[in-house]
Formats: sequence, structure tokens, C-alpha cells
Amino acid sequence: MKKYLLRSVKYFIAFCVVYVAFMALAHYTDHLPVTFAERWQLMFATWRGWGMVVGIILLAATYPFFGFAKRSFEADIVADHEQLDMAAEVVGLRLVSASESELVYRADGLRRLMRLFEDEVRVRQNGNQVEVDGLRSYSVRMAYDAERYITNKHRRERGEI
Repeated sequence: MKKYLLRSVKYFIAFCVVYVAFMALAHYTDHLPVTFAERWQLMFATWRGWGMVVGIILLAATYPFFGFAKRSFEADIVADHEQLDMAAEVVGLRLVSASESELVYRADGLRRLMRLFEDEVRVRQNGNQVEVDGLRSYSVRMAYDAERYITNKHRRERGEI
């Protein structure tokens, strides 16, 4: 719950920064005779302005719920480590820590900042399944690619391709 709340606060702040930047851009490219403060007062004087505030709050509160995903497929972390690394590389992640039962991948530099440092993808062994858990855009694509790479590896080993 603490992680969810922290993510919500991060996204709320990020959405507010983007919104203020958008308002500033609109103000400085528009040639209306109103000051920046008057523009904000006008925005909060209408239901549309308050609707935007409520929308930002709702989006920030729900994004951690639908913005992160967990995918599972049949594999072995030790035997299929190379294919998991290739899938992570295609997504733009690099390995930061590894053990017998867990691999942790992260993005680099600006990509990390753009994801508000929520770019970590954890790959865990769970029985004969591998679970890929993290930001939806990374984890779903990585799981899909890794599953294809592992399937192709097994097909090559059996001489099918």
C-alpha cells in the first residue's frame, strides 16, 4: 500500500508539472491581454477547470493500479538467462542484479527520469513459471519477447527449425 501511495503522489506531481507547463505555453503563445495569474483565476472560476483538477487527481490515483502488470510464462531463469537478457535489451533495460531466483532490470539515464524512477522490472522464478513484474509497457513486452525467444531456443534444440 505504501508503494502504491508513493507512486500516486509521484504521478500527481508529474501531472501537475506538465499541466503548469502546458498553461505557461498556452499563455506565452497566446496574445490575450490577461496576466498569468488572471488566467489561473479564470480556470478555477469554471466547472471545466475544476473538472480538469479532479481528472488529474483521479488519473494519478488510479495509474499505479493499471500502469503496472505481472506476466507469467513457462521458463527457467538459470537455463534461459540469455534469452531473458535479450528480451530486456530489446525493451531498453539492463541487468542490475541477479540471483538464482530473481533478476532485476532497469533503464538508463533520461528514460529512467521520464518513468519517474519506476522503471524496475523484476523477473522471478515461481515453480516452473517465470513472472515478469513491473511497469506495464516494459513487463508485457519483455514477457512476450522472452517467451518467443525461449520457445525458439527449445525448437532449435529439438531440431524443428
